[in-house]
Amino acid sequence: MVENYQPETRYSKINEGTTLTPDSNDLDEHTSQSEMRTTLALIRTIDAEKRTHLAELRTGIGILTIPMSLLTILIATSNYYSIDSVLSFIVGLVIGIIALASVGAYLVIRALQKIRKNEKLRGSCKDISCLLDEHQNSK
Repeated sequence: MVENYQPETRYSKINEGTTLTPDSNDLDEHTSQSEMRTTLALIRTIDAEKRTHLAELRTGIGILTIPMSLLTILIATSNYYSIDSVLSFIVGLVIGIIALASVGAYLVIRALQKIRKNEKLRGSCKDISCLLDEHQNSK
């Protein structure tokens, strides 16, 4: 059995005349570590946003492929129908193709802009205050 065990802590030498306030070196180190953690957390957040924008880009590209495949089907089967008899169907299909193409193009363009913005944000700032200012201004 351990009878007189007292763990060594920063404040265990109170009886020897030391105070309970930590050294200024400890505060500087703690502040530096805190800033580093904040910086790393912010960089992780920017990377998570980048992954989200890449998923949005993938979705936009997928939506853009649908109108192209529909146009391919229309062109491939154009010998089997008369345009005069199915004009109303073709007009509706073309409107749908235009709508899908515009939604897909919008998603792709917006995702690329956001990815570029995040890359500039991460690359341009090395200091934590600059990173925080840019990130708060981007929202």
